[in-house]
Amino acid sequence: MNPLPWLAEQSTQWSQQQNRLSHAYLLAGSSGLGITDFAKQMAKDLLCQQGSFNACQQCQHCNLFDKKKQPDFFHLRVQDDKKEISIAQVRELITKLYATSHQGGYKVALIEEVEKLNTASFNSLLKTLEEPAEHTVLILTTHKVNRLPATILSRCRKIDFICPMLPEAMQWLSQALPQADTPLLKKSLRVNWGAPLKAKDWIENKQFEQEAEWQADLKSLTANQQTVSQVVAKWLKFAQPEEVFNYFYLWSISAVRAALYQQKIAYNPNWLLFQKMVLQAQEVWRGNANKELVLESVCLAWLEHQLPDFDVNNKNEENVFNLLKGPLIRGFKV
Repeated sequence: MNPLPWLAEQSTQWSQQQNRLSHAYLLAGSSGLGITDFAKQMAKDLLCQQGSFNACQQCQHCNLFDKKKQPDFFHLRVQDDKKEISIAQVRELITKLYATSHQGGYKVALIEEVEKLNTASFNSLLKTLEEPAEHTVLILTTHKVNRLPATILSRCRKIDFICPMLPEAMQWLSQALPQADTPLLKKSLRVNWGAPLKAKDWIENKQFEQEAEWQADLKSLTANQQTVSQVVAKWLKFAQPEEVFNYFYLWSISAVRAALYQQKIAYNPNWLLFQKMVLQAQEVWRGNANKELVLESVCLAWLEHQLPDFDVNNKNEENVFNLLKGPLIRGFKV
């Protein structure tokens, strides 16, 4: 396995499983770290004809896997028009897992974002974890391990994925995007919580233009040049309007840092309440709520809590990035 540089430890963990293979693995970590591709490589290693626990990339089984035609590999995820992995999907998968292998080896199932199973689906999956089919390996991925039932966690061997430190992330990102300047690279990592692959997509898709427009709208709001309704109407037309919540949350972190570390402004405990509101708004947004009203509520709360002497264009990207990885912010995630 040739992992991304920040996945070397996880690759070593996986290679050490050859003589003590578990029937189920849980890969847990933030999105944008390459977890799904890592899980697919695990499956490919198991299904390779060479049986060396390291895909040869040349045999028929590896070729079938690359062509997405490997009959003993099953990939389960949320369907495009749904929000959950249904019980019907899980039952269909279980039926396939208990059937005879097509190629006489392992059967491998990848369940992507397992936290999106509903209650009935979790219960069905639990029975399979308790009584796994012979020569079957389940690989589960999650970005929100705290949402998984303890009964699922206790039956899986867990591999944790963490964001790389800033120097390593910057080195990889600068090599992947040599035309991007250093401030943009740092900002992309900050906005994407240190996840290099998401940061790369953020730059390639020019999402920094959306973030810059959001900042300009905040300035116009404080200057009474636009109304809340006007800016929200613009944000709803963004390619990814839900990213506005992330921008607001990061703004509050910058405000706290400016107060506690740089002592440029007075500390306001209401910023923590604002952070909590943003997180709650994100959850509501994922439901069937009125999107416009959700964004307007957050925007109005920002206007209520922000201070006129705080500059939303905080340029200290590196310090903010490192703060995200420290214990202070973990305590703020209320």
